Amino acid sequence: MSMAWMRALAMVMTLAVAACSMPSLTGDEDRNQEAQAIMVALATGDDARITEAMAAGTDLEQVAAQLPFVKSMLPEGPVPEGKTEGWQTNAGTGGMTYSLVRSYDYPDRVIVQNVVFRKEGEVWKVHGFHINANFKPGATPEGPAAVAADRAPQADEAPVLRPVDP
Repeated sequence: MSMAWMRALAMVMTLAVAACSMPSLTGDEDRNQEAQAIMVALATGDDARITEAMAAGTDLEQVAAQLPFVKSMLPEGPVPEGKTEGWQTNAGTGGMTYSLVRSYDYPDRVIVQNVVFRKEGEVWKVHGFHINANFKPGATPEGPAAVAADRAPQADEAPVLRPVDP
């Protein structure tokens, strides 16, 4: 075999190995399912499910106090299947974190959910989460969600993502 062929073969093998080790564009399926479960728990009023998922050291009273307002951002009815918009994993001296951004397309709004998971032993727990309601053109939000709509970008605008400290 000529040297040119050897180089070409080496390049192809390198690309093949790199492709095998590339991360999934959709992120970790278990974290996606956990984020979906949090949304369903919010929509159905299953506060216990949410507090059980929280990481050690979380002020559960504070979480419980904020849930009514967070729930008000969701419309009535079933939670649509979420779409992963992005994810990031970090490892450092404070441990491992996994940040996940998902969107949920409702008839009148798109809910953007940001969840930060922290690994505790072998288990991933929710370090924190928030949602934003991005109302579609022509939507007329009511109640507490209307207040949030005044501060949130509309669906045709770029969403504002705020950094979450792990």
